[in-house]
Amino acid sequence: MRFWQVVISSGLILSSGLGLLIMSGSARGLFAPGLQAELVVQDFKLPPDMGVNPSVVADFMAQELQRRLGQDIAIRLTLPSGSMDKVRDIVLPRLMNVVAVQTMLEEIPDLSALLALNNIRQTISGKVISRNAASDVAITVPDALLASVEGRLVEITTTATGMTALSLGDMTAGQSYHVVLWLGDAANEAALAKSILIGASGGERGRVLLGGDHGWFGADVEVLRWGRWLIGSVLAVVLLFGLSNLFLPLFENRKHSRS
Repeated sequence: MRFWQVVISSGLILSSGLGLLIMSGSARGLFAPGLQAELVVQDFKLPPDMGVNPSVVADFMAQELQRRLGQDIAIRLTLPSGSMDKVRDIVLPRLMNVVAVQTMLEEIPDLSALLALNNIRQTISGKVISRNAASDVAITVPDALLASVEGRLVEITTTATGMTALSLGDMTAGQSYHVVLWLGDAANEAALAKSILIGASGGERGRVLLGGDHGWFGADVEVLRWGRWLIGSVLAVVLLFGLSNLFLPLFENRKHSRS
């Protein structure tokens, strides 16, 4: 058997075998580092006019307080004459303006999450896996507004370079977290693949596998199921061809040597 035949057959076997591993979803663990994040990016679409508008809330609260102030008999009897007009015209507008109401809403965790809905454009979800013990694990994500770990809302931090990040703390060997991040306008798909990084203390760098992009070469494989079987069948035929081309001559030579 000639050397070039061995090289071609080995190349066909390795490339088709690796292709079958990728098609079956078993190639993510190949050459995986100690830290790995497997994430999916999705668009975050809201129905029209959904969210909390601070100006609408401020106007409603001011009008409602004025109405109750005018109807409450106890307040009218308690306040001195002329004070009702001052409260209505001076006090309430200063307490119930847009800036004051927005500040109040942002200080309430549940309502601040509602305020952020208007600015959310994408979500990133997936799992973070640590094969070895690691300390101070963190993921940098551009323009992250909210984040949850294992279903619990956590605080978003900001790095020295101004990039928003999610801190996961110390992780033991084999530990994994399910994370979800909500991103704003500044995050776009072109920048996400380069900006999302994972690492730990001591200069450890991990690997980020990001899926969900649109328009990539071969994207139709995700929606056309028969295409997966077609490609898988072609790869299987190439694998069998490479194996037969490599081992059949060896069997024939061995058979001739015995005879």
